[in-house]
Amino acid sequence: MRIRLFPALPQAAQAPRPTDAENSAAPQETVCITARPGVNLSRAIWLSGQVEPLPLCAGLGQCGRCRVRFVDVAPLPLAGEEAIFSPEELAHGWRLACRRQIPDGKSTLDLELPPQNLPCPARAPAPSGLSEHSCSPAAPALALAVDLGTTTVYWRALANGTPVAEGGFLNPQAGAGPDVMSRLAEARAGQAPLLAQLVRRSLRAVVQSLATRGTVTRLCVAGNTAMTDILLEKPLHGLCAAPYALSHTGNMLAELEDLPPVYIPPLPAPFVGADVSAGLAALLEKNTPQPFVLADLGTNGELALVAGTKNVWLTSVPLGPALEGIGPQCGQLAGPGVVTSFCLTPAGLTPRFWEQSFSAGESAAPAPQARGISATGYLSLLAILLRLQVLDREGHFVPDPPMPLGRRLAAALEHHPGGLCLRLPHGLWLAASDVEELLKVRAVFALALEKLLAAANLAPEHLVTLCLAGALGRHAHPDDLARLGFVPGTAAGKIRAVGNTSLDGAALLLQKPEKAAELATLCAKAQVLSLTDEADFEHNYLRCMRFGT
Repeated sequence: MRIRLFPALPQAAQAPRPTDAENSAAPQETVCITARPGVNLSRAIWLSGQVEPLPLCAGLGQCGRCRVRFVDVAPLPLAGEEAIFSPEELAHGWRLACRRQIPDGKSTLDLELPPQNLPCPARAPAPSGLSEHSCSPAAPALALAVDLGTTTVYWRALANGTPVAEGGFLNPQAGAGPDVMSRLAEARAGQAPLLAQLVRRSLRAVVQSLATRGTVTRLCVAGNTAMTDILLEKPLHGLCAAPYALSHTGNMLAELEDLPPVYIPPLPAPFVGADVSAGLAALLEKNTPQPFVLADLGTNGELALVAGTKNVWLTSVPLGPALEGIGPQCGQLAGPGVVTSFCLTPAGLTPRFWEQSFSAGESAAPAPQARGISATGYLSLLAILLRLQVLDREGHFVPDPPMPLGRRLAAALEHHPGGLCLRLPHGLWLAASDVEELLKVRAVFALALEKLLAAANLAPEHLVTLCLAGALGRHAHPDDLARLGFVPGTAAGKIRAVGNTSLDGAALLLQKPEKAAELATLCAKAQVLSLTDEADFEHNYLRCMRFGT
């Protein structure tokens, strides 16, 4: 079937779309894709490579980002759609693509998408310049470091070891789902070549966008094991079912069509990937005080404890996409219009927006129209509610907390069909299900850290540095993490935001290739803890399903 995608018009101005005879006059934004009847509509659209990638919730029907409007006759709304759309939107044909399959018996299906979802196709990710150098006949060859994340891909171009440009973009595989297991399932269902090509096409676009600065001659791609093996089109069965096993151990040079040679850092374990090994290389190069823990918290939580060149412990746990802003009802990736933290003021709960974090004072940037709440915003909010006893340690809302300020906040609790919700400023809200999702993340991360320290026979107070990688480390307040119980109270003062260590390590391995052998030796000696295989994992997980320490 042919699917034509149009930018949504204002409801008052909705008009018939072009017929086949008029198609030559259709708006330039129109995108046409083909897909077989019976295929999930969301996957058909967002894995086509023809529209902007979106961080979707893998068909849970919670995020509402896969909204489409049926131009002709819309199917009857489902219960989950009635919770997302207003009666007016449903009447105008808005539905969730993740809950729909491509119908049989039609040759063409016309749909509208929100205009911001339709700019592409295959637009080159624009570089953000770190240097104004332009390409000249004597311009040096460029090396491209890439952090291949499940949700976001970051890159940095280097000329003679000096950064000249950097940027990032949403992983174009996001239409297959937000986490590692959904990507593996899609790949195993016959879509592995498509998923590989989506990322390769984006990397080629980055290489092409750098042509004015020089010629990219080498790449280093650091990602988790699933993202790496999907990119390389390696066998995936060892990552899909127990007993889990690697198809290769990385530390290799790969040849990919229309790309320069790609170096893959060591892959230490089935779910501890090159993003962690590259991160360790970056921290060791900076002589990070030991013993230290590197915690890379994405959809897959990967932790490494280093206490000397021969003492390395590794583990990984599935955290889900909540820390990427995917799953909670108002969840968003940090960006314009997104709340990244909350604070208490005389006016009550006051959100701080992403834009305001770049301004000198609170009043320098007015509050924009709210789009949602980032992971750090949720952590900040939960820490406040826990302190004021609007939340108890089990993650339940408390309608009548003992503190006056807590009772003032609890007055905004409302009963909804899905449970209690706390009404927040700017039309946002916190649902009971959101609290539960973040409590699960807290439980599994706290347990992983606890087990890692126990394996090394190291008390939390003897840990010297707790390195939090990525945006969470940069923006989450250590006191919030301690109050919620992500880290022991004695470790809160040892938290250090280390930025994107995966990208830093990939850049280091391009600058100093001799470090690769040392890193491979270190990873080969590492002791890997498989927490989910332990007999008491479920018991310990439930024990950790409480906020606080």
